[in-house]
Amino acid sequence: MAPTVYDHIIVGGGLVGCVVASRIKQYKPDATVLVIEAGSDTRGRTDILQPQTLNLGGELDWQFQTEPMPTAFNRTLVYNQGKALGGGSCINSGGWIRGNATEFDEWAESVGDERWSYKGQLPYFKKCERWFNSKNPEQHGTDGPIHISSVSSTGRKFPLGQAIADAWEEIGVHALPDLDQNTGNNIGRAEVCEGRREGKRQWSASAYSLEGVDILTDTLAKRVVLKRDGTTETPKATGVEVVDGTVYSGKNIIVSAGAFKTPQLLMLSGVGPSAHLKDVGIEPLVDLPEVGQGLHDHMSLFQHWRLRESNAGYVLGSANPLFQQPEFALGVPLDWLACADVDKKGLAEAIQKDVGSASDAAKHPLVTTPRAMLEMFVMHMKLPFPGIAMDADHVTSDVATFLPTSRGTITLRSADAKDPPKINLNYLATEADKYVYREGLRKITKLMLATEFGKKYIAGESVPEGFGLEPLSLDDSDEKLDKRAALTGAMTWHPAGSCAMGKVLDSELRVRGVDGLRVADASVFPVPLSAHLQAPLYALAEQAAAIFAGVA
Repeated sequence: MAPTVYDHIIVGGGLVGCVVASRIKQYKPDATVLVIEAGSDTRGRTDILQPQTLNLGGELDWQFQTEPMPTAFNRTLVYNQGKALGGGSCINSGGWIRGNATEFDEWAESVGDERWSYKGQLPYFKKCERWFNSKNPEQHGTDGPIHISSVSSTGRKFPLGQAIADAWEEIGVHALPDLDQNTGNNIGRAEVCEGRREGKRQWSASAYSLEGVDILTDTLAKRVVLKRDGTTETPKATGVEVVDGTVYSGKNIIVSAGAFKTPQLLMLSGVGPSAHLKDVGIEPLVDLPEVGQGLHDHMSLFQHWRLRESNAGYVLGSANPLFQQPEFALGVPLDWLACADVDKKGLAEAIQKDVGSASDAAKHPLVTTPRAMLEMFVMHMKLPFPGIAMDADHVTSDVATFLPTSRGTITLRSADAKDPPKINLNYLATEADKYVYREGLRKITKLMLATEFGKKYIAGESVPEGFGLEPLSLDDSDEKLDKRAALTGAMTWHPAGSCAMGKVLDSELRVRGVDGLRVADASVFPVPLSAHLQAPLYALAEQAAAIFAGVA
């Protein structure tokens, strides 16, 4: 029989929600825990084990439609987000990249709590990991629920791998110690690491035990129930109402619905910018103007580069029997990830245009310390896009800006929980972001055209028809590169920051101005991270659960 009042109710059974539920139950076996998830139960599904299928666009995907972006030719994007028990970990590509210690230390300083520094979060990174070797026990865990593999641990060796590694060295992106970017230092070249077990996807609902946890799937939350007892002005969260009108009562309410849905649910519950709530017919209970603000994402730009020798057997899709060997099914067709800084003088000049002060720009944290501003890689295949088929004559590159200064917003479309939120990504809204993107495109073009690798193997860029684009070259103007970024930049599926710690939350993840209400998901990140968010989210979830259970 279900309890009358749960000790903990978690709204959102995504990556973080499942971990938090599992760990609370482990720390406090007698605690009653309820998870409310809008999507389906995935624990018995074998198709999710196949990470080559990202499950984008299907019933495990919210398929949010973004608002037009004036900074990017008014384009809209379909933004994929996990809608299932396990959330985004059910549909991601598995990349395991923690980020740089500098960002976590900046996070801790911004909220005045060393638990969120890199040193403070390191035990939780280790707690979730089952690393593929025991080389660096100070940095890596070996008995956690999430199995981590690397290119070398799976035996994948690509025909062009060494030539590309040499090309990165040639343009000054040097190999990291042990090729490991998961040690707090990610500026340089590393080998790809993935959350895979023998090539199979790891997702939180499967990897973490949910035994003893009550789970409601296919159930959309309508609002968090907030009440005042008459003795204080501070409302208390007492339960969760779902769209059919049922109310589930709880002593502690934890919202883990993601960077888009969490701010939406808070606003639907009367917590957010008062003027906006009134505009959509919601009574404001707690005026928190920063709810839904501060959204950031890593914009990404893929390119296809034509090989000089057609169907030479260098890439997936060719007739080379090498790619039929079993190890190539154990991970993505990618070996190296390269993170790089940009020229600080040019960055400071761009930031000055944004902030209006040379002295402020000179003191900006992105200028004063080495930072992983860019992530770049070359895939051993032609990544197919809509209308563009895979072939054996191309490789694919990607440039992503890791530490954007542009900020977007999440607002309500209406007071109806069934309506999706309004998502304004606001890519390329600052001169700094445009500058960093230009630097990235120039660096990847130099890699592909000016190195020994490029001269030997690459004939040039192939651009899709219908966009009016010209292939990139070594002497492109700022205007040409700005147009390319604005026309073809897309999401990396790393949205964060829309309920930031230090603004919406305190460092215990408590919503300011409300008793008994907490948030744990990517919306809490107060600064961008030079990471693929899966790894930081597992660490966040582990530490959050310890805090919620009173053991940290």
